[in-house]
Amino acid sequence: MKEGSLEHKIFRSALVFIMIMLIYAVSYRLYLHEFKTAIGFTIGWLFTYAIWRISSQSQRIELVVVPWAVCIFLFAIFLWFKTGGFNGSGLAFFCVTLILVIIASKKWRIRLIPIFIVIQSLLVLADIYLKHLPIWGINGKPQLDFVLLTSITLVLVVLLKNSYDEKEKKIEQFSRGLRELHRLNLRHDSNLDEVLSDYLNSGAELLGIKTGFIVEIQNGVPIITNSNDSEKSEDYTQELISLNKSVIMETDLERRTLYRAANMTNLNRKGISGLVPKYFIASPLTVNNAMYGVLLFSADESKRSGFEEYDIEIMELMAINISHLLDMKVWSEHQKKTDLELHLSEKRFKTIYDYANVGICVCDKKGMVLMANKALQDLLEYSEAELLGETFYSISGTDDLDEMDRDIKQYEQIVLGEIDHYSIEKKNTTKNGREIFVHKTVSTVRDEEDKVRFTVMIVDDVTNRKLNQQKIQNLNQQLEVQVEKMEVANKELEAFSYSVSHDLRAPLRAIDGFSKIILEDHEDEFSDESKRLLNVIIKNSGKMAMLIDDLLAFSRISRKVTEFKPINFDELVSGIIEEQALDNSIFTISPLPQAKGEPTLMKQVFSNLIGNAVKFSGNEPQPKIEIGVVERDEFYEFFVKDNGVGFNMAYYDKVFGVFQRLHTEEEFKGTGVGLAIVQKVMMKHNGKVWAESEEGKGTTFYFGLPK
Repeated sequence: MKEGSLEHKIFRSALVFIMIMLIYAVSYRLYLHEFKTAIGFTIGWLFTYAIWRISSQSQRIELVVVPWAVCIFLFAIFLWFKTGGFNGSGLAFFCVTLILVIIASKKWRIRLIPIFIVIQSLLVLADIYLKHLPIWGINGKPQLDFVLLTSITLVLVVLLKNSYDEKEKKIEQFSRGLRELHRLNLRHDSNLDEVLSDYLNSGAELLGIKTGFIVEIQNGVPIITNSNDSEKSEDYTQELISLNKSVIMETDLERRTLYRAANMTNLNRKGISGLVPKYFIASPLTVNNAMYGVLLFSADESKRSGFEEYDIEIMELMAINISHLLDMKVWSEHQKKTDLELHLSEKRFKTIYDYANVGICVCDKKGMVLMANKALQDLLEYSEAELLGETFYSISGTDDLDEMDRDIKQYEQIVLGEIDHYSIEKKNTTKNGREIFVHKTVSTVRDEEDKVRFTVMIVDDVTNRKLNQQKIQNLNQQLEVQVEKMEVANKELEAFSYSVSHDLRAPLRAIDGFSKIILEDHEDEFSDESKRLLNVIIKNSGKMAMLIDDLLAFSRISRKVTEFKPINFDELVSGIIEEQALDNSIFTISPLPQAKGEPTLMKQVFSNLIGNAVKFSGNEPQPKIEIGVVERDEFYEFFVKDNGVGFNMAYYDKVFGVFQRLHTEEEFKGTGVGLAIVQKVMMKHNGKVWAESEEGKGTTFYFGLPK
């Protein structure tokens, strides 16, 4: 019973009522000249007054309530006898008992009801059947229904008082919870993890559940666990989280506080799927207006048999406060990460700024230099102290006023936000008067309101490039002169080769013709050796004629005017095989695409490659020739593959040379010009030709034709 409480006030009022009643009893007994009885009532009044004085000191109330209750209860019985039984003191007896019921604890309050009923019934019965005893005063007619009415009244008062005490208890617990939350709120400036852990410890104590978690929904792991469970292993914690997985998912789905205490639950459906603890209560946590996690208290055993409304309110208030703390925690972690990234960014910028091999300077909106790196200082031959405070234009002047004006106008445009950046190449003069060429790129640094705060200039020394460009330009002019001279020389060489080829034909025809006439007319007069020598002359004359024809064909390719047209290579290859009367059974031809080229020259390419393949695979028992194409990103890769004699790749450099042969005349006939013609044609088509071969296993010739 606390000072200022309802019980305390009732107790003090009852004492005043009893003292007034005793004053009346003393006065009445003195009027009747019953002095001994009056002395007894006076002693009772003094005892009651002493109790009333002591009750004003709250720390001593508990010491006097029990003896007062016993004495007053006995005094009420005595008063029953001395004041005429039921009519005189029944109401007083009932009032005293009622006061005892109100101020007593719940345990004694329930016990007082049967005690009161038994004692009052005995007194009423004694009042009825023993009314002639000398202990009685003046007795009236007893009323047995008074016992029933007072008993019912006491029962109702007990029920109401128990309900009132229960509510008081809940209010006290709720107040204690609020005070605890207030205490924790005052610690928001402490270590956030420690404050969160304190929340879990306090929540576990308030709710009567030992284990508390703050679980992050994204990965399903506890970020904070209350320290009351620190003696448990990590495996045990993970086991509890696994057991509560369905609770966490359901809370995330419902977005409201869910609880279960034994068979009591606030779920709308039958329950949660899967195994769940016997006791749990969970509330959602939001961070930045988004679902972050779940505040969960869970156990298989609990000090509480159920959850009240104030438990739910405490849980939800705790979830709100923890959400606020988590918001601060997430923001703090994000801020730390941002600060770290900013620090790393500054270090990267500083490293680039200090060690860049190009000049970098930061200027204000007027072009005044605020920072200049070492490379810029070396380039312009100024120290940093000399550069600071100067405008870039004043330290990088040039005699070209138009160029300077163009640079200043572009700088004004970038400051006004009309352009984002600009680049310019200009001639500069260093501190020592040395002229250099620089490439300058200017960009801006803007604030949150997109206003220009600074400009950054990157200055690259392009003096060597400018000088090299001048040298290249001079060389190109010289090269153009040489190309013109070479074109004249090529034309003269082509004319010479054509003239020589035609001039050689007449003597060759004469040598060949006269040799044949001499052999026919004087065959009987010559010896066998003479005949053999004449045949050698005739044979070599024919060979030389072939060489001249191939040389003419090779020179004609250079003079050939190329006109590219779409070519159907399927028809082109089929026509070559038919013209040369080749055996179709030895060919395997894949579908070939249409591509642009000079039709006559491309026919010459395929004709030479197919002829080579047939010639060099002719000695094979089963010759095979494969013609196909592989499509690349920018060109078609045609190929002609045979299973002939092949050649040693060590002599690859000779394959496409004019009059170069890798086999003897006796083995395979030819002049060695065919592949040179193929290479010449591919050069005119901006293509290329190459070969892959292995002795005894055949050769594959490739040529790439642009799409």
